[in-house]
Amino acid sequence: MSSGYMPAVLPRVLFPLLLAALFLGGCSGKQAVQFKINSEPEGAHVVYRVTGSESPGHGDWIYLGNTPIRSVRQLDEDTVSEADKITLKVMRAGYFDQIREWDGAAFWEEVSGKGVIFWTPRLVPQPAEK
Repeated sequence: MSSGYMPAVLPRVLFPLLLAALFLGGCSGKQAVQFKINSEPEGAHVVYRVTGSESPGHGDWIYLGNTPIRSVRQLDEDTVSEADKITLKVMRAGYFDQIREWDGAAFWEEVSGKGVIFWTPRLVPQPAEK
């Protein structure tokens, strides 16, 4: 290789790498969170919310779908870590709602330890109205 070749190649290789590093460094800490939620019986509606954050829209219920659920959501790691509470709720007509809650640190601990938020609540029938 000639010494003239190296300087011409390096900028073409290094520039995209530096650009990618700057772009990724400026991104918020989005983290993919996998949810696997079942219910007994199946077909329940599942929602979640993040409360205690100053971000707009937090505290609103977000619909995940009907059980069984296999879903991946992009969550902002800083927002969730600073949250007072992350709540999952499973609902089905004729049954009592089932709720599971974490604080921000416990939520990320479960995600990083297990790689997934997994839950299978057994729904309790409500008494028939007379």
